[in-house]
Amino acid sequence: MTKEINGYVSDLPEGCITETDIFTETGVLLCPKMTLIDERLLHSLRAYKGKIHVTVTYMDIPVNTEIETDESLDFSESMKAYALENITTICANVDNPQVLTDSVTNMSNEISNVIHNSKSLGINLSKLKISDEYTYKHSVDVGTISGLIAAKMGESEQFIHDVTMAGILHDIGKEKIPLEIINKPDKLNDIEFKIIKMHPVYGYQILSQCHDISEEIRQGVLNHHENMDSSGYPRHLDMGKIGKMGQILAIADVFDALTTARPYKTAKTPAQSIEIMFSMMNKFNITIFKTFLDIVTAYPNGSTVHLNGGLAGTVIRQNKSYPLRPVVQVGNDIIDLSNDMRYLSTIIVE
Repeated sequence: MTKEINGYVSDLPEGCITETDIFTETGVLLCPKMTLIDERLLHSLRAYKGKIHVTVTYMDIPVNTEIETDESLDFSESMKAYALENITTICANVDNPQVLTDSVTNMSNEISNVIHNSKSLGINLSKLKISDEYTYKHSVDVGTISGLIAAKMGESEQFIHDVTMAGILHDIGKEKIPLEIINKPDKLNDIEFKIIKMHPVYGYQILSQCHDISEEIRQGVLNHHENMDSSGYPRHLDMGKIGKMGQILAIADVFDALTTARPYKTAKTPAQSIEIMFSMMNKFNITIFKTFLDIVTAYPNGSTVHLNGGLAGTVIRQNKSYPLRPVVQVGNDIIDLSNDMRYLSTIIVE
């Protein structure tokens, strides 16, 4: 098949043969005719960002168009049921240290095992959902995301288990907050917000009665709303005093909170949530945030996205560290949004 290209290097189909020379806009020879444009050459040619005019021939066969299997961590239906049963028990037994400790230990063991046996340390929230009830879902999500981040960071099995436990328990102090404040559909007033901001302290106090839960886990729960710029609460700690566990929990908590609907707000998409988090970079540990970006999925494989110019494509692969710039198939063309800057906007279509 012959094709005349008036565009950019990214428009060259991999595996094509040039029928004419390729010149830059200033007349410099980029590539002579009768050249096979393989993956290696195409990568080199992409350094040129100007327009090209060339005729090529190629087989009308899509290149690497298979949708990559989503191997992000997945909860089985039995695991979801088990997690829901345990988180319900945990929230109902904040004044029973032994029952709380046993339930959260068992649950942390199970989630840690799922993380350990997962083919990919990836986050796709739709595969984790255990309940429509916010507190239960959010607790399990934050625990799981925190464990995944720790695993990607190369932390020990013990730390992965403990940060998972801290994530499950991070909002346990809200059990001491009046329900009319927790479930208020409108914006909280100043007094109500001050009460809400006490939940990390209440959580620490609850866990202080659980002698088999470590101080590091308690500190993680206490510090999960502290920020690296000292703007957090309840103690306005600076970055050196928050601790690794609290810094991991902060990122997991913000992401899951943004992507979850509440009576007073609609849920953001994963992509929108990541964009918001980029604007909050001064509040996060940058190294941990980069690790989070390595494993989070903004546009799941197989989803449809709209690109600049009205094009619609299908996400076929993820770009690790660039969750907002996946690889997309539009017709027979494969567009890598991480290096093709003509497509600056991607909007997922539900």
